[in-house]
Amino acid sequence: MARLSLSGELTIYTAAEIRATLAEAMEGVSELEVDLSEISDMDTAGLQLLLLAKRNPRTEVRLSGHSPAVLRLLGIANLGSALDAPLAAVAAES
Repeated sequence: MARLSLSGELTIYTAAEIRATLAEAMEGVSELEVDLSEISDMDTAGLQLLLLAKRNPRTEVRLSGHSPAVLRLLGIANLGSALDAPLAAVAAES
């Protein structure tokens, strides 16, 4: 399984760059783990990128290490289970 660690902001301002990074990491691999523990801020553009990555038919993407910023948005959007977040952690951050 390939691994990718993302850090910093996962927002509309970084979406194009991170989309390219995700696409490159998924190229030619059947499984990819994406570590989100160093994400400091996330908005709906970042949420959309993660949803698109999870729906990729050629690569099974697993998300791990959800930072507080990620958990907070997943709680608001009620998408914790869709994006591999521990439900107790999402509830605590909401």
